[in-house]
Amino acid sequence: MSDIITIPGAIDLHVHLREPGTNPAETIKSGTLAAAAGGYVLVCDMPNNPGNPTWILESVKEKQRIITKDAAIEVLVYAGAQPESQNLDELPKMAKQCVGLKLYGAPTTGNERDYEAEEFAAIIETWHKAAPKKPIMLHAGSGNLSGFIQLIAKKYNHPLHICHVNSAVAVELIKKAKQEELPVTCGVCPHHLLMSSHDEKSRGWFARMQPPLAHQIEAEKLFDHLVNGDIDVVETDHAPHLAENKWLAERENPSGMHDGGNRTCYGVPGIEFALPLLFYQMKRGRISLERIVEATSIKPAKIIGIEPPKKEITWEMTEYRINDDDVASASGWTPYNGMMAVGKVKSMGMK
Repeated sequence: MSDIITIPGAIDLHVHLREPGTNPAETIKSGTLAAAAGGYVLVCDMPNNPGNPTWILESVKEKQRIITKDAAIEVLVYAGAQPESQNLDELPKMAKQCVGLKLYGAPTTGNERDYEAEEFAAIIETWHKAAPKKPIMLHAGSGNLSGFIQLIAKKYNHPLHICHVNSAVAVELIKKAKQEELPVTCGVCPHHLLMSSHDEKSRGWFARMQPPLAHQIEAEKLFDHLVNGDIDVVETDHAPHLAENKWLAERENPSGMHDGGNRTCYGVPGIEFALPLLFYQMKRGRISLERIVEATSIKPAKIIGIEPPKKEITWEMTEYRINDDDVASASGWTPYNGMMAVGKVKSMGMK
């Protein structure tokens, strides 16, 4: 008989539910059902929806109307701003409705280049005045992390969360900022912990994301940083795409060029499997249950300034190999196919 554990519901600070927008792979309803299947009780949705980015208050309200109607769990939303978005006047309006602000300082979906931190100076100043306690979530670029830390956390003492770190060098910079008592935190994704750059060689666009997968040794260092608390939280960066769109990118752009003229399809789904993958690592003795709860529930709540979840999740600690039949996301596939996992949600309850 399988063991049973009951732990607080998880919070994911980094998901892409893609609605409203032009990506047909997910809806708020299907994405939150997938999150619930993975033990999540709250997710925070990113603003770079293809075709309808959350740059203005009306876009925030449109997304929130869908959330109210369709979401299976609680969903909070981020505002977004880029140097080209010219939405400074909208930031104070969005600040009242959003849990934080997301900045993209590197190439990703909807963005083609690395930026200097100073290019965001007016955006950061405006957000800080409007919402001094609501975090700025940063997709850092190549070589600009230190500049953003100095501009956001040091100059304004504003809470800064570095999303999806993929290198020990970045973690060391963040550790140094914490030692200086700057309000900086960071997160890591399951794919950066448990996959490597070799997967990109063998799976092509089915393993391409931004930031890219690290080398195996680097991934193991990231896991150690998670275990000892240098990395604060686990965030999934759940980024649903239909398999057919991944195949299109693979056929048309197999070398992975990101120059505006080639088809790209960054990101992977998988929110259903984040905790089961961690539970398997727990079984192997690599990480404790206490640290998993801290990284997926307690610390995420603290970063966005809310109380830890009261809803508890009961897990049946069944062992299994992940396959596409286990996928709850409307994307219909997972990069974790074949990986070992432990745990399936048995029930949700209240304290």
